[in-house]
Amino acid sequence: MKKIYIIKCVAMLLLLLAPQVLSAQMTDEDMRLRQRINEAVMGVYNNALDKDPSDYNTRFARANQLYFNGEYDKAIDDAKLVIAAIPNKEKELRFDSYLLLAQLYDVKGDYQQEINSLQEAAKINPNSLALTDLMAKVSYKVGDLESAEQNFQVILRDSPMNYDALYGMAKVEVKRGNFEKAANYVDRAVQLFTAEPQVYINRADVLNMMQQYEPAAQDLISALSVGSDSGKAFNALFAMSDTQYDAVMTALANSYDKAPRVGMFYYVRAMIAMRHYHYGQALRDLKAIIVNNLYDYHSIYYYAAKCQAELCQWDDALNNVNKAIAMSPAEMDYYVTKAVAVRHRGMGNNIDAALAVLDEALGVDPNSAAVLLAKSRLLLEKRRDTEALECVSTVLATYPKDAEALLLRGWINKYRLNNPEGARTDFDQVAVLGEALNNCAGFALHELGRDDEAREWAKKVIADGILPGGETYFYASALMSCIGDYDKGDKTAALDYLRSALANGYGSLYEMKVNENPYINLKLVRRYPEFATILEQNQENFQERR
Repeated sequence: MKKIYIIKCVAMLLLLLAPQVLSAQMTDEDMRLRQRINEAVMGVYNNALDKDPSDYNTRFARANQLYFNGEYDKAIDDAKLVIAAIPNKEKELRFDSYLLLAQLYDVKGDYQQEINSLQEAAKINPNSLALTDLMAKVSYKVGDLESAEQNFQVILRDSPMNYDALYGMAKVEVKRGNFEKAANYVDRAVQLFTAEPQVYINRADVLNMMQQYEPAAQDLISALSVGSDSGKAFNALFAMSDTQYDAVMTALANSYDKAPRVGMFYYVRAMIAMRHYHYGQALRDLKAIIVNNLYDYHSIYYYAAKCQAELCQWDDALNNVNKAIAMSPAEMDYYVTKAVAVRHRGMGNNIDAALAVLDEALGVDPNSAAVLLAKSRLLLEKRRDTEALECVSTVLATYPKDAEALLLRGWINKYRLNNPEGARTDFDQVAVLGEALNNCAGFALHELGRDDEAREWAKKVIADGILPGGETYFYASALMSCIGDYDKGDKTAALDYLRSALANGYGSLYEMKVNENPYINLKLVRRYPEFATILEQNQENFQERR
């Protein structure tokens, strides 16, 4: 249920679109090297300032590095000290320090302090276009459209082809309700820079503001098509799909109707469908890629296998995941999906064969959390409880705050090993991890006897943020069935949440009908007489479709 695959598919998209871009992406070793370099640079700055705290040039350099590192409060402190220490004659450094301070306040959302900093900078160099740009954007953010327009127009008089300023003016006109003027600004930018992805992303944002969702989605697709933007358009399309799913999917379908040999359109559409748990819809597009030989890459076969496993198409899932593993044997998620397919194919009693798959994976990576947790659940089916506990404990030794592992260990301690104190310790840890859905706090609260808080948790994760595809309702249905207090309406709540999950397109037949693994499942919901009828009414969720 965790969306780990989303991160991987960004890299996959970059590979498909532009291999030269992927080569520029940082590997884990690159990240470690960057971290070491950063630590060394910060060490130099810190040592120099320990020796001479009045060295404002070094402090300014450190403030910029802290900004780059995301340590904004520390950077603000340094920038203020620089401004206090700089002699009046060093106007350029004072000006740059105010600009840095303004940018820091901007990322923190403290717009009044940003404006104050920019006004101080304007006393030094009122003609700076960098200053004008920042003032235009913060004016727009605080709703001062007159100031925003004035400053954007200053930039356009100096640089009429500045597409960032054209975008700014378009947003100003949208706020005023002048949609035609807004469209003219962003259209001009696209006409001037037809091969620049950012102008399409900008126009998509403006079209979104005007509630023209399908054209907005089409612009994001155009941004993907015209050049490399390191995944920015892809991420924007994903984000848009969370609120305007149908518009995004229609635009993508229109794109591959016009260019049926462009695999990217099928791939992006499939990834968005998977994000929303619409596995049947995703599988249709993935099959199109495979059948038409548009791409031959291991993750394509894996994602097809993942969808087929979620739809209980075990033999097809096994066939595709075997292809994926043959092409890339170090991907641990592939073995987990294979184990599920092996476990349930045929008569569904293949636990030993599934364990063998996971042991093969552990031979490649003995510390894989996903594999160890999958193995622990299979061992529980075999009543090998102590071994299951060892697997979970291995995960927690590396990831001591992993909610899934803590919840599972608590379940083992409570229901298998008669260790209520150990269970309570684990559930207590989960309960305080936070309210995010994947922290599963509601289930821990239930195990701790705090059912009213568990119910409130379910309501809150549904109300908070955007979690598409009915996932939050699925969690809530499982939780309400665990609580099972009919007098308080939890049976009705479980069924209502189930209906909402399916109404939002939740498309995992495996979760609906098969999965009984601890901890989160619909095992108890299936016992309600209404369950079969609700599922039958939503069969389309589990079918391949456009």
